[in-house]
Amino acid sequence: MTIQLTLSPRKKAVSLDQTSPLEVLVRAIGPAFPSRSPARKALNLALVIDKSGSMGGQPLDEAKRCAIAIVDRMAPGDYVSVVAYDQAAELVWPAQTVSTTFELRQAIASIHEGGTTALHDGWAAGAEQAAMNVSRAGISRVLLLSDGCANQGLTDPDRIASHCALMAEKGISTSTYGLGSGFNEELMLGMANQGGGNGYYGQTAADLMGPFQEEFDLLQAIYARNLCLSLSAEPGVRISVANDLRETPGGWRLPDLAFGSEAWALVRISVTADLLAGGESLLPLFKATLTYDTDTGSGQSGPVGLALPPVSATAFAAAAEDNSVARRAQEVRFAEFQREAASAARRGDWSQVDAVLEQARSEAQGNEWLSSTMQSLERYAQSRDR
Repeated sequence: MTIQLTLSPRKKAVSLDQTSPLEVLVRAIGPAFPSRSPARKALNLALVIDKSGSMGGQPLDEAKRCAIAIVDRMAPGDYVSVVAYDQAAELVWPAQTVSTTFELRQAIASIHEGGTTALHDGWAAGAEQAAMNVSRAGISRVLLLSDGCANQGLTDPDRIASHCALMAEKGISTSTYGLGSGFNEELMLGMANQGGGNGYYGQTAADLMGPFQEEFDLLQAIYARNLCLSLSAEPGVRISVANDLRETPGGWRLPDLAFGSEAWALVRISVTADLLAGGESLLPLFKATLTYDTDTGSGQSGPVGLALPPVSATAFAAAAEDNSVARRAQEVRFAEFQREAASAARRGDWSQVDAVLEQARSEAQGNEWLSSTMQSLERYAQSRDR
């Protein structure tokens, strides 16, 4: 079993009068789930619960309910630890295999509200516990349950996210579960993105049960992890990755890949005028290679190359589009608008928010999912809700 790596250009040609980048969808497609379910390696999870004052009352109660729901789904032989934090991190349950859950459930239930919020210290304590068993497990992950309102110790979102990225390189990923009306989206989603995990938000534990189910199903069906996509442009070709993937010296990190699923990157390429004027019937553009790890060792797909014919601007305009690539490109551009609007809202620049959303509104046309998201963004903008 291997991962299939495919390159799909939005149009199967390059314009001689290229005024905008050509978009190419790079897809990593996992093998079908085998007829006999493979025995999975142990999970190694560190549950980190925010017990600070801002989580007092219902948010903390919901976080504990979520943590207990996670424990109830773990199997004997999986590793689990629990950390709670306010102004300092407290080790509630040291890393060990799951045997009976009664005492563990009691330990989680006994967590009580504290003071200020040393979020980074709590996350780091959880990562330290997960590191103890990373070599014994197939997947090691910190699950952070918090409103993300860090106000003690290291609080800078970019620096905290960079620490998550460093731990992801060591095999310990981070998923974040935001709770409460004061949820800090920038920090929590940044940690998940850079940490190679998933980011979710809910007002109640019930809101997060679906995502918990999805995460566990994913963890139990992982085929490959540590996916790294490297791109090699031919001379005269400039290349960039449009979606928000973490870049490392070896390439761009894709999320863990389950059986029967796919991961993708949208690549934008520009060709210099000198290359277009060369008169070639087929222009080599770039090559893509994917490396990854499985339970049985390391793997590689590719290199896979893309070459396209140069055509006149008229012929390029008339060429058919690949709808799947066009849809991904639409989603990526909309996400860029979202990030720009969120940044402007944090600055209180509501005229810029309105201008960006006007562009996003045009991008969302014809896409039901984006149109629904657009309605939510407009409600936030109209209420001037930062």
